[in-house]
Parts: sequence; C-alpha cells; structure tokens
Amino acid sequence: MVSQGVRVNQPAQPPCRWWRRDVSSTPTRPVWTPSDVPPPGYRPVEPAQWVWVDLRAALRRDPFAFHDDAPDGLQYRYEVKGLLRGWMPAVDGAPLGIVSYQLLTADLEWRTVVTAFVPQHHIRYRARSGREFS
Repeated sequence: MVSQGVRVNQPAQPPCRWWRRDVSSTPTRPVWTPSDVPPPGYRPVEPAQWVWVDLRAALRRDPFAFHDDAPDGLQYRYEVKGLLRGWMPAVDGAPLGIVSYQLLTADLEWRTVVTAFVPQHHIRYRARSGREFS
C-alpha cells in the first residue's frame, strides 16, 4: 500500500513560500513571481527538529507599557514547542530559524499554527531523553 503525498528520495518542500523578483521588474515597480526553489542562503533542517521558542522575547512589545489583558487575544508570554524547519542568515549574518509553532487564544478555545523566522538566541533544542538543555 502506497500512501499518497509521500515523496521518496526528494528534498522536503520549503516551509514557507518564496517569491523571486521577476526580470520585468523596474526600480519603481517590482514584480514578484513564485519560486519552487528557496534562495541560496536557505539551509533546510531534515528531518525537522523539535525546539523550544521563547515567545516572550521573540514577540516582545514595549516592556514598559502596561495594558489590561484582552480575554480574546493571543497568548505569547510563554515558551512554546516548535518544529525547526530550516535556517536563513539575516543581512547582519545572524542566523534565523524557520520555526512552525502554535499560538493559543487567552481562553484556550482557538489556536493557529504560525511559521515564522525566529532569531537563533530565542531557540532552545529539546532533548530526546526528556531532560532539557540549553
């Protein structure tokens, strides 16, 4: 029995859609076309690895502003389990991990899965043994 959608001996699809500047672009009118291949700086993590992402730091807002919590808002004040899918360097050379993770609403009734670039220093690898390390 062959399962549908399983590709053998082929690289995994990039976790996010990439668009490349089209040759018809001008400096004042850029044109972008979807690309099947990621940019040369992208490095996939195969197989993807489970990590912890510190959302408190990655999604930080002004730490000196105080607001009442919105009961229907998204939670981001915790460390979340995520799936590291690849690496891409920032323009300053710092590595950015492409991580898929879920966000929950404050009432825990809704969730969404986000795939986002996260600075390396906000990512912590998860141990297979159940014991965590930094």
